[in-house]
Amino acid sequence: MKIKDQYILKKIAGKNIVVPIKEEAVNFNGIITLNETSTFLFEKLKNEITIDELVSLMVNRYDVEEKIARKDIIDFIDVLTKKGLI
Repeated sequence: MKIKDQYILKKIAGKNIVVPIKEEAVNFNGIITLNETSTFLFEKLKNEITIDELVSLMVNRYDVEEKIARKDIIDFIDVLTKKGLI
């Protein structure tokens, strides 16, 4: 899975914001602000990647148990999927 090419990450007023571009700028209604961890995941999702790969990267980068990382990643991906970013 990966983020659609019509979404980019920008730092605006010190916050990481997902910005729609091209046709998605017309279709997307809302704003998504990301914290440090979700920004890390968003960056990794710019390329095709599996949940298992994301879990491995997350566990290696942050002090988090694999079970907790997997649940948080799945929750984050669900939000992105519902909003049409994946």
